Amino acid sequence: MDMRQLRYFVMVAEELSFSRAAERLHMSQPPLSQHIKLLEEDLGVQLFQRTRREVKLTDAGAVFLRESRLLLGQMKAAVSATVRAAHSDAGVLRLGVATSALFHVLPTFVEMVRERYPRVEISVSDMQSQDQITAVSHGQLDIGLVHIRPDRSKLMRLPIYREHYMAVLPQGHALAAKADFQLADLADEPMIALAREHGPTVFDAIVASCYEAGFSPSFKHTARSPLTIFQMVRLGFGVALVPRSYASSEYPGVLFRALPATAGQVRMEAIWSEKHASALTLKIAGELLPLLAPDSADLADPDLRA
Repeated sequence: MDMRQLRYFVMVAEELSFSRAAERLHMSQPPLSQHIKLLEEDLGVQLFQRTRREVKLTDAGAVFLRESRLLLGQMKAAVSATVRAAHSDAGVLRLGVATSALFHVLPTFVEMVRERYPRVEISVSDMQSQDQITAVSHGQLDIGLVHIRPDRSKLMRLPIYREHYMAVLPQGHALAAKADFQLADLADEPMIALAREHGPTVFDAIVASCYEAGFSPSFKHTARSPLTIFQMVRLGFGVALVPRSYASSEYPGVLFRALPATAGQVRMEAIWSEKHASALTLKIAGELLPLLAPDSADLADPDLRA
């Protein structure tokens, strides 16, 4: 059995006529009939019921038609992907992103890729930073956008973004209009946080910032996503500390208050694997990722490079 026989079978099944199928295939009918007969012998099942007046699919033939179409479609996709990969400016870029990157870094990066490489297809997965490190290390992702954390994996790394925190308060909160708003003002407030299992780097960074401000945060509730945090704040369960980019959500019923730079910051980096990287990935990493870098001082930090 080969792909050619599958094509012949699908054509006969669609036409339900050997003569019309042969005409569409630009061949004579006897060789076509012989190919179908050999296919049935290989499978050990009858695919068509044939009479002098009509050709009909058997139940087995109907199942084989469905599966054959899938196989032929996969073959076409494989050929197309191979042809695209042969061009340095085409292919699929598999991106992993930490949730906070969805608000600022990802839109900027995607716009850059689409402008410079319009034939590149982008596939995005929202993943925890550690999961991205594993996926990039195994060649399952091309580039990851992760929160900076100590890591000993042999990956290429480049700082790309840093942002300060903002406090999320319910509308009408006593701190909403306070002048000279500081992180320490949240010391006695019940707090809502992204659950550590969903964002360990951000969680630990917020705890460290609170300690630096002189208090231990009182986390009364945890959430799995920024939208859940905002809804909990809106319902009065507490206040929250989030990366500044979250404020772009403009969630109803809550307000965002900026904090001074001394309140701490979240830093992000891009990671990729030279071992698994395609030529396209290496070009994008070399040409576009440096354009996201915050400043040369970060790039010079040896602790942030592989």
